[in-house]
Amino acid sequence: MKLSNKKVTYLAILVIFILLTKVGIAQNDSIPTIADTLKPSLPDLSILNKDTITESIDSMLIYYFYSTVENLKSNDFHDIDTLLTKAHQFNPLEANNGMYLTLSNIGLAHKNIVFTPETTTGYDMRVNSFDKYIFSNEKVKYYKLYIPHSKVSYIMGSNKEQNLNVKLNREIIKNLSFGFEFGLNNSPGPYKRSKSNDTRVFFTGQYYTTNKRYGVIANYRNSRIRVEENGGIVNDSIFEENQEFDRRVIDVNLNEASQRMTISGFYVEQYFNLLKPKYKNDSIKRKIDAGHVSYSINYLRNQLIYEDGNPISDFYQPFAPPIDSIATFDSVYQSKITNKLMWSSLGYNEDEISKVFYLYFGANYDFITQTLAYDSVKTTYNQIQPFGGISLNLFRSMHLKAYGELVLSEFSGGDYKIKADIKQHLGTRDRNIGVIDAGITLLNRKPLWWYENYQSNRFRWSNELKKETSMLIHGKYSWKQISGGFKFNTFSNYTYLDDSVKPSQLESTETHLQLFIEGTIPIKKWGINTRLVYQNTSQPNIIRIPEFSGKINIFFKSNIFKDAATVQTGLQFTYFTSYFADAYMPELRAFYLQNDKKIGNYLYADFYLTLKVKRAALFFKASHLNSYLGNYSYYNAPHYPSRDARFYFGISWRFYN
Repeated sequence: MKLSNKKVTYLAILVIFILLTKVGIAQNDSIPTIADTLKPSLPDLSILNKDTITESIDSMLIYYFYSTVENLKSNDFHDIDTLLTKAHQFNPLEANNGMYLTLSNIGLAHKNIVFTPETTTGYDMRVNSFDKYIFSNEKVKYYKLYIPHSKVSYIMGSNKEQNLNVKLNREIIKNLSFGFEFGLNNSPGPYKRSKSNDTRVFFTGQYYTTNKRYGVIANYRNSRIRVEENGGIVNDSIFEENQEFDRRVIDVNLNEASQRMTISGFYVEQYFNLLKPKYKNDSIKRKIDAGHVSYSINYLRNQLIYEDGNPISDFYQPFAPPIDSIATFDSVYQSKITNKLMWSSLGYNEDEISKVFYLYFGANYDFITQTLAYDSVKTTYNQIQPFGGISLNLFRSMHLKAYGELVLSEFSGGDYKIKADIKQHLGTRDRNIGVIDAGITLLNRKPLWWYENYQSNRFRWSNELKKETSMLIHGKYSWKQISGGFKFNTFSNYTYLDDSVKPSQLESTETHLQLFIEGTIPIKKWGINTRLVYQNTSQPNIIRIPEFSGKINIFFKSNIFKDAATVQTGLQFTYFTSYFADAYMPELRAFYLQNDKKIGNYLYADFYLTLKVKRAALFFKASHLNSYLGNYSYYNAPHYPSRDARFYFGISWRFYN
């Protein structure tokens, strides 16, 4: 019997899961670590029987940090989410109440409808239009475990849609731990040529000496995107008048186009504390810690391929003549090796100064290569980026931090970023009436690399663009589970694709204001989880955004079966006002201005029911139920109708042994 690649993948995941769940050793170090001080009220596991550890205690014993050792040493930890409030938001674009332009299926290109300016400096290799389906180094999680942790989630949808997420994290031997996360979104799609098959995986490893003087973390990551591109439907009126009930017979613009992307890489970081550890029975009290030095290497490789067997389609006619009129094969090959050396004042965090003062500085060295298909010339760049930061804890209730970086290179020399943030508890950290967060960012950056020089079958240009300058100010007040605030952005030389799908810059200064409210309001057994955003820009013809957008989830939650299970049911509504949303160009994997079609002013309604029994959660979801009412004006991007009503059934199971 011959197995398909998909079945082999599922089988491999199942085998790994079965093998690894047989092993699990709890940590028991004699010297306290930063993690020990972070969770001072952790229970004594020696007095607990495995069968008596409750879900709440389990979740307290597992937390993680992102991407770098510095987040471990600075106590930047995150707890796992065991709540039911957002359990139905399995789509990466919906997670945490996200709101995006997207195409007619899960797993395809997307753009945030809440304006989010670019803040990276130097040469940027991110594929922004598929970012939510890619594991970058910044998204990799390293778990600190008092008990092993695994989780499997599988969601089956209408029309053979499948969504899978698997997480495994455990200590293999003393001081050595292993982690793994796999994600899959696969759907044939409701329209012709809208199939998606996105997979992403990362593996992590951590090792720390018993005395915590030396440690190393590492990861390998690989994201593969295989999607069809149809260029949208040819005639919107056929959809809007519901002339074809079977969406797959509606004509689309592209019948032979597809994307293949592989984004892969690895990361290794080591640190060494400059002073020897201080043991519990040491009589000398350390006043100042000499901190640690760290070295990391990060390798990133992009392989981006766009193919079309019919490049003379009318869809392309307004643009440049093709180099190859028979078949399009656009490819971009990129690689970047980043070496980073840094000193930080954080060591064992046993001295008093480390609790109030934190300083770090270092430098990155990047070696970058790039090859485009239609010029076949390999380009190389060298880039040095010195950086530094400081953090202060003042008056037991205020936290200040600042950061700066500068780029030295032939490509983006002179790019810089300066940030300052403040967090003020209104009271003490333990007893307060809320928290105020505020900050400012000053930015000077070269536009994304492909705006200046690009070569494809249909799109070719060479531009001299000015640097973008920005001042970003934000403020937020948080109390309990709800927060509200603002973001105010000022830009010069904003770079975008105009309505002829060519790079352009807005040389005048423009502004963007965002006001938002988000969080959860519990009302006994009822609750409201929401995210509401108002936006206004001084250049509405260039920065196309809906004036108002929001999600609101109204739910009822209660214990049932003598508190043996928890049920939550609710309605989620999504809405944004009408506007000339950006159109999508598959050959560029990018969105551009258009003036022909408005979308929005449509309310999406979802119903869900979630049942949690111990560590297992089952849910049923009916998405976009109101599509049955006959108003066929729902689009998530121009000429890409949103999906009709569909149904999901899912199960999620956590394992702590």
